[in-house]
Amino acid sequence: MSQEKIDAYKKEKSGRKERIAKQKKRNKILKITGIIAGAAIVIAIAGAIVWNRVEASNAAAEAAAAAEVEATAETDTTSENEAEPSTETETSTETETSSESETEASTEESTAATEDASAETSAE
Repeated sequence: MSQEKIDAYKKEKSGRKERIAKQKKRNKILKITGIIAGAAIVIAIAGAIVWNRVEASNAAAEAAAAAEVEATAETDTTSENEAEPSTETETSTETETSSESETEASTEESTAATEDASAETSAE
């Protein structure tokens, strides 16, 4: 039986180098894969942060552009009103006064509706 043990030991020893080489190769592959996966996660997180900041700045730029367009439109309207003769200015002033009254009435109605809605929400 000792000869059988010796043969088994020699056989195991002869395949040991190949097994160790395969194990080292697997370990290297696992390390490289882990590093790549970790780097991909870090890059994805950084990309998401940058993307959100760019989107926020684009939204702010669009809002500023919209405000500028509105301001330009109001300036154009004001300059047109100033260019009209005085009789038309008096008529437009009367019209503006009546539209201001209508605006105030609609504001009061919307305020009352908002108060009613908040009262219903509080009651629930």
